[in-house]
Amino acid sequence: MISCRTTLNLVLLAMLAVLAESSWGNGYGNSYNYDLSKMSDLRKLYNSKVYKAERMTRPLEGLSFQLGIISHSGVRVTLDDDTQWLVHKGDGYGISSQTVAVDARHMSRKWKASVCMKWV
Repeated sequence: MISCRTTLNLVLLAMLAVLAESSWGNGYGNSYNYDLSKMSDLRKLYNSKVYKAERMTRPLEGLSFQLGIISHSGVRVTLDDDTQWLVHKGDGYGISSQTVAVDARHMSRKWKASVCMKWV
């Protein structure tokens, strides 16, 4: 099982990738409407204290079921201000790194929690 420190480091690394992606773009001309687009807002999110991290999974796009590890996954983090963010790979997975952080309010009901870690 992954330790809490390792999980937190992975979440922070994913958020760092969000900062890099927003700075450099993916070079494919895609235009996305994210909740946070200003570098200052992304930096504030990156530096926020994580209270809880949950591994989330959902069926792959176009499928109505999950089969073992054949699924789309991400991490939903709850910050100390009670806001929740889903950190996961976007549509360009495999084409570019395109790690994104979106407000958890946009998550479909297909996302299910599989592992939960809390920090006090």
